[in-house]
Amino acid sequence: MAAHVMQGEGLEIVRIRVDRPALIRVDRGIKTVKPARGPAVRVLPGQALLLAGGQTVDFHNRITDGERYEARWLMFSGTVLADPYYLAATERISPADAGLPPARALRGVPAGLEEAFERARSGLAPDPSRPDAVVRQQLLEVAHWLLAEGLVLRVPADDARISGRIRAMLSTQLDGDWSSPAIAKALAMSEATLRRRLSVEGITLRELIADVRMASALILLQATSRQVSDIALAVGYDSPSRFAVRFRDRFGFAPTAVRGHARGM
Repeated sequence: MAAHVMQGEGLEIVRIRVDRPALIRVDRGIKTVKPARGPAVRVLPGQALLLAGGQTVDFHNRITDGERYEARWLMFSGTVLADPYYLAATERISPADAGLPPARALRGVPAGLEEAFERARSGLAPDPSRPDAVVRQQLLEVAHWLLAEGLVLRVPADDARISGRIRAMLSTQLDGDWSSPAIAKALAMSEATLRRRLSVEGITLRELIADVRMASALILLQATSRQVSDIALAVGYDSPSRFAVRFRDRFGFAPTAVRGHARGM
């Protein structure tokens, strides 16, 4: 996934699940990320942030020029990072059983990495004439530039938690009618077992479904120009007003605050 995030006001966004490794290039404003485990990392304009996948983090996006916060994202799938040549190269720097920091800052972005980053982002734009193999190679080029800086990308281990499996399922169809019986059946367990296993992880099914939908809505608000009402429908809410209430309950600010004056909303 690639995204170009713009915010019309500074926001603190808490408890966001990052499932894939991500490279974030900050163009305007200041980004601070606080992983659930590990120290906070602050990134200034012109710098980049590398996030490990499979973790929950807090983001604080701050405006410094009085206009907007702006950053570009690139996320890496297991299909790309499973490339044999890349895996062999990573082993020479960091063995597979070595842990990676949850967040790392790249204070200076080499020109070659910046160019590869933009080519990969452009390659992920919908274009039926661009072969998938070419897009994968463009993403791998970014990964190898990072490797030259001593920065390794690694696919996180499969999430064995029941909540992780449900998150992955919900993400395939955010506007689906996800009832407890349907999810329990898909996971080949009873509803009672489903409730019990989620309780052990400290979350209810209703909370989990709302969180996945709200996190996806946040991405769509940041990275697209779609109307709020369209985004509400896309993540499973027939009523934009009900969606706005749920969004404010989750993040502490209205959906329109994400864009502010930067997008005229």
